[in-house]
Amino acid sequence: MSSSNSSPLPPSNPILKAYEQFVRDTPLVTRHVLTTLSVTWLVGFAVDLSYATATVPFFCLFRFEIYRILLSPFVCQSLLSLVFAFFSFTDNGKRLEFSMGSTAFGWYLLTMAVCTNVAFLIILFLAHGLSGESGFLWYRSIGIWTILLGLIATECSKAPRESQRRLFFFNVPTIYFPIVLWGLFSLFGGLQLAELLSVGVGYAYGYGYLDKLKPKLTRFHQWEETILSNFAQRPGWVVGHAATGDEAWSNSNNGDTPGFSLFSATNQQQQQQEQSSQASSPGRVSAPSDPAFPTSGGRALGSEAGPTRRSTENTGEARAAMLEAAEKRALSEQNDNNV
Repeated sequence: MSSSNSSPLPPSNPILKAYEQFVRDTPLVTRHVLTTLSVTWLVGFAVDLSYATATVPFFCLFRFEIYRILLSPFVCQSLLSLVFAFFSFTDNGKRLEFSMGSTAFGWYLLTMAVCTNVAFLIILFLAHGLSGESGFLWYRSIGIWTILLGLIATECSKAPRESQRRLFFFNVPTIYFPIVLWGLFSLFGGLQLAELLSVGVGYAYGYGYLDKLKPKLTRFHQWEETILSNFAQRPGWVVGHAATGDEAWSNSNNGDTPGFSLFSATNQQQQQQEQSSQASSPGRVSAPSDPAFPTSGGRALGSEAGPTRRSTENTGEARAAMLEAAEKRALSEQNDNNV
């Protein structure tokens, strides 16, 4: 009776299901960045947020609106920029946050934003002082690409020199990939000074020139236990001691296929060449010694992890121990025969 009166369950909402999966699979900082970009894009239909958030030299230097330096990278003004941000930042931001921890990843994003915008303000203020043109004071820096291009440059600086990455239908040397990408943006949208500075900051970060800006891992742990304790208890927060390090770049391939990314796509032949070269010369590219900011150790994003220097050293030590044991056994047998 009850079964005949029961009504079928309503079909699940695909949009709600996709959002729940996004919340479940994406760590907290990456999720909040993408959510902020989406909200600012929607709010932009009613209010132009660039007037209050863009990094403009006149407002930052003469009206002391310093908050613009931190807020401007997290404002989205166009649907195309939002779509590319989701495609490029979701997968790689997720893996980077899993490898570094949420606190270190958030600090990295803020460092990229501050360094890029401060350099932007200094250059334009000097240009205004030398030329006397007031127009330099009204240039602006806004959008996630002031951070994302720096992230790309940081990752590309760790890749092997002979490696290449695909940009649409073209293969570009990995070390020059951020510059080519910036040139493509400038071709369609004019000279992008802030994005160019972001690329420079990303290279400087990758080559270790900004290591003094990296707090120690113990400092991150202190922040998580004090000022960030509320966030550390929320779902999706990656605690520093639970970060996976380099394994995040290989574990992401086990399971769902990662989404499209402008700066991680390589053709299958290049991946096979990189894997074979890694197998023949393991440990060729070493990761930085600072554990608070692990990187992929020179592997292309999305490629399988090859043998590491640590595993090679462990294998050599085990082989040496076996040879030593065999020599001792042969000496003992010879002594027994002599007796």
